[in-house]
Amino acid sequence: MISIGELARRAQCTVPTVRYYESIGLLPKAQRREGGNRAYDRADLARLNLIRRCRDCDIPIERIRDLVSLSEGQRPCGETIAFFEEQRRVIKSRIDALRDLDLTLSLHLQSCESSCLPNGEPCGIFDELQA
Repeated sequence: MISIGELARRAQCTVPTVRYYESIGLLPKAQRREGGNRAYDRADLARLNLIRRCRDCDIPIERIRDLVSLSEGQRPCGETIAFFEEQRRVIKSRIDALRDLDLTLSLHLQSCESSCLPNGEPCGIFDELQA
């Protein structure tokens, strides 16, 4: 059995994070030692590592619940693959949106650099953004 501090250290997260995941049900309620301190085992560490790695992949907590459920069962590959394919679609959509945003910002900058900057006029970006 390991303490909450040791669990957090091994999973490379913080104690408040462990408590939070426990409070929302992603981690099961910890066993308690005689003094009332939380005590965790290897299964808790494995689940916390799974949760943390999912968060590193920017998977929302609601979706992590689904993945944790998959990991506890027979681990059907088809459902697991579908889960991660969906997550990749979400990420690719966000990447596309960021590319669009980058293009928009580039166009605003080019407009400013070619129009108002050389002529010493007031910056036109604000007019474009407010239109």
